[in-house]
Amino acid sequence: MKRYKVKIKLIYETTIDHSQTSMKKAKEDVNKVLTDYLKDRKVNILNLFTTPPQIIYRVEKYAQKQ
Repeated sequence: MKRYKVKIKLIYETTIDHSQTSMKKAKEDVNKVLTDYLKDRKVNILNLFTTPPQIIYRVEKYAQKQ
C-alpha cells in the first residue's frame, strides 16, 4: 500500500456591497466582519456564499524512510 499526501485548497468567492470613504477603509471593514464571523466556531461558513467552492487539490507521494 502506498501513502499519499493530499493538499486541498478551497476558494470561495462572493461580492459584498459596502460604502465607505476610501477603498482601504472598505477593505478593512469587510476584513473585520469576515474575521469576526469566522472566529465563531458554531457558524457555518457556507451560509456566506451562494455558489459552491472551487476545489483545487494536489497529490504527492510520501517520501519513504529507509
